[in-house]
Amino acid sequence: MDTIDSFGFEQVARWLADGKVIPFLGAGASRVGVEADPLPDGRGLAFELQKRMARPYPGDQADNLAKVAQYYEEWAWDRPALYEYLHERFYETQLHAEPGRVARMLAAMPPATRCRFIVTTNYDVHVETAFARAGRPLCVIIQNMRDPEHGPARLNVVYPDGTSGFAQAKTFRLQNPKFPDGTTFLFKMHGSAHQAPGAQGDDLIITENDYVDFLVNTGGPVSPLFPPAALLAHFRTSRFLFLGYSLTDWNFRAFLRLLVLQNAISKMDQYRHLAIQLKPDALDVQLWQKRNITVYDGDLVKFCDRLAAEWEPEDPT
Repeated sequence: MDTIDSFGFEQVARWLADGKVIPFLGAGASRVGVEADPLPDGRGLAFELQKRMARPYPGDQADNLAKVAQYYEEWAWDRPALYEYLHERFYETQLHAEPGRVARMLAAMPPATRCRFIVTTNYDVHVETAFARAGRPLCVIIQNMRDPEHGPARLNVVYPDGTSGFAQAKTFRLQNPKFPDGTTFLFKMHGSAHQAPGAQGDDLIITENDYVDFLVNTGGPVSPLFPPAALLAHFRTSRFLFLGYSLTDWNFRAFLRLLVLQNAISKMDQYRHLAIQLKPDALDVQLWQKRNITVYDGDLVKFCDRLAAEWEPEDPT
């Protein structure tokens, strides 16, 4: 099994700086390097939801997050209660928290003259906070795959100057006076928990029904809407670097299936993607290698430290 000692840090650091590798962040990316009250991963969040139910959860305590969240929404409480807790857990408690090591590493990338992208299935604002503190321009793109009226056709865009608005997925362009040189585009694929609870609903993908809506509304491998065409053009010609995922995560598997189909359509399946995971299961590693992903065993904090070191100027002494 490959380890991070055999990872091509110098090459990948150049690719990241040039926007040729797209970081794809999972729950672990917001947990590592956080000393005080780290955010939960999927299993941890499922357990937290179980503890907040008025009646005992009737399923197995080890049930996955999507199943537990579905029960929380339909039987224990309701959707507003589910979102209210997620808003509190992933936004309110994180407003003044130190972002995770992955977010800080990405915000420290050298300035670029071309577009760069980050994709995440996380609900938190660690990346936004890290970029703001580093004074780096960031555009956040959220596509509500559960919106019964607009679905994936409409984007919620938060511009680098902090203003926000809606844009059409078909006509959204990366060339815009609101995007200064060196802007990084963060695509929050499963929504964001930063919006205050209210009657307008939410854009989170968390329950079993949400995942069904997500997979249906993507429209398959030839969807003209998801991801937005301006992003998909880059996705099809880039390598992905998966950080903070378990290879068995539902959201990881759903995106990977979509990626495989889209790459097959675009004849770009020769690109090999990369993943960092601590002590992955050997069988899982073999299965994902069949899907053009090389998995490296290693600690994510150490990985970020070694990658960031590639961008540090040499000591003239």
